[in-house]
Amino acid sequence: MGSVFAKKTPTEHVPTLDEQMTERQEYIDNLRAQLSFKCIKEEKEDACQYYGEFLITMDKTKEAAREVLSKNCYKRGYDQSCMTLGQCYLASEGDPERDVVEALKHFEYACKKKDASSCTMAGIMRGMGMDGEIPRDLKQSAVDFERGCEFGDKAGCYQGAMLARYAPTPSLKHDYAKAMTMFKKACEDGSLASCQELAMMYERGLGVPINAQKANYYHRMAMPQFRRDMVAGL
Repeated sequence: MGSVFAKKTPTEHVPTLDEQMTERQEYIDNLRAQLSFKCIKEEKEDACQYYGEFLITMDKTKEAAREVLSKNCYKRGYDQSCMTLGQCYLASEGDPERDVVEALKHFEYACKKKDASSCTMAGIMRGMGMDGEIPRDLKQSAVDFERGCEFGDKAGCYQGAMLARYAPTPSLKHDYAKAMTMFKKACEDGSLASCQELAMMYERGLGVPINAQKANYYHRMAMPQFRRDMVAGL
């Protein structure tokens, strides 16, 4: 039995909702000030990228974000800001600030600088055709996806491989060898859909001899649990 003279533990203060909101706002204000200083005064590229993202997500001020990102992209040469700038203009359909032509311009610029995701985004926009301002052009879209794949984007590999395999328009030709190469690259990088496509190509002998063993292997690679077990065994 404890002593009646034992020191009592003070009751822990539980912040009220107002106190929590005040603390959160103070954190946001401090973060804004730090990012702004590091970007504007110190001209640090990564800080400007984070500051631009902060302005979009937290402050909801796209115009200010575009100014920050544009300077970081074109003046400082920070490729990720070019990509984010394109995404900023590619706002949701119906958004009055949406400008698909401007968005594509920034994606193309970043793609030329070997930003893989930007190449893929350009391919998606051309592949869909957008807002009556960007015509659908699957041939150019395939080129964009190939560049995205070359620079390391698995989504670009998968999309480019799909166009090479299925050739959904007369402007494209079936190219099973190219599809196989791009699907393999994407599959190895974790694209389960690409693994499944490879399995079907080996089952049907599309561009390769029918190979049930390889088909089975890629079917298994398309199963998340099998991939996790493989990684765990490395």
